[in-house]
Amino acid sequence: MDDLSPHRQELFWAKVNKAEGCWEWTAAKVHNGYGVFTLSGDRQQVAHKYSYRLHFGEVQDGLDVDHTCHNRACVNPRHLRAITHKQNQENRAGAQANSKSGVRGVHYDNRTDAWVATVRHGGRKRFSKRFKTLEEASMAVQAARNEIFSHNDLDRVA
Repeated sequence: MDDLSPHRQELFWAKVNKAEGCWEWTAAKVHNGYGVFTLSGDRQQVAHKYSYRLHFGEVQDGLDVDHTCHNRACVNPRHLRAITHKQNQENRAGAQANSKSGVRGVHYDNRTDAWVATVRHGGRKRFSKRFKTLEEASMAVQAARNEIFSHNDLDRVA
């Protein structure tokens, strides 16, 4: 059976709650919160990529499907875009799970008694400065990402 057949699409949309804003995937999700849809032949695809394919066609090789809303369970095509992996990493939401500062790109250095704001891009450190307060470091790292990154939507809104 064709993955994009009307029957397969009907099965897909039966698992979506089309609320205002994000359209929530209500079926199976993997450990990191992305919805999973079973294609023909028991193959699986992340739900947001299937939604993208339905509305815009196949995703070009080398591109990721990004959630502009940062909701991994969202399948609303208005919240999806095809971008490079580098751009997708630029548009991450928030700090890493193990961050002690709670601010993306900021950590505390006990040796120098300072907050360190760092931005990496293209595998290289592009910005790194020390600050007395977390607020100063947070503002500096956000400004640096706005200057260096092209797809960091959250920083541009803040």
